[in-house]
Amino acid sequence: MARRTPEEAEQTRKTLLETALALYAEHGIYSVSLKRIAAESGVTHGAVYWHFKSRDDLVLSLKEHYTLPFAEHYFEHLQAIDQNALKALKNLLIDIVTQIEANTHYHQIYTLFHKRSCELSQVPHLEPLLQQDWQTWTDYINKFLKQARKQKQLSKSTKEQPYAELLLCLIFGLLDSSHYQPKPADRKTLIRQSVQRALDGLRH
Repeated sequence: MARRTPEEAEQTRKTLLETALALYAEHGIYSVSLKRIAAESGVTHGAVYWHFKSRDDLVLSLKEHYTLPFAEHYFEHLQAIDQNALKALKNLLIDIVTQIEANTHYHQIYTLFHKRSCELSQVPHLEPLLQQDWQTWTDYINKFLKQARKQKQLSKSTKEQPYAELLLCLIFGLLDSSHYQPKPADRKTLIRQSVQRALDGLRH
């Protein structure tokens, strides 16, 4: 049997990651065996252990390989921060929620690492990575709030850091509610109204 090329090995790894992400997001990590991941990836059970030492190693590799689209939208909307910080922040939050809901991989990432996060508490070294994500994302939001403060768009009683965390919770809450309001038109209205009302509260 011919030795596999580095390109073929990398493709196998990518396939295993994609399969594991889909299965773990749908069923949870404790309901899916590595043997099932191998079978649905079209490779041998041994191939999984060639790329990953264990289930925990596979989960950590998923975390390293996949991320939610906060950074790309942050830098996109950062360009408009000097004109109107709260408007730029509104568009940032709406775009993040909309893209995560529309993109299968992003929605699976959110489901596995955030909606099912309680199942991951025993995975070594994962919790600090999730905490770092939370801090980075609140820092992104905080950047817009600080600029809004300079533009006198915030009330004197508004504290940027707690409100940044509240807005991040709003994002997660909207994503969780997608199961209860599936109609696309209704979703767009709900997302826009929820974000707008949250930001209106900053002015009072």
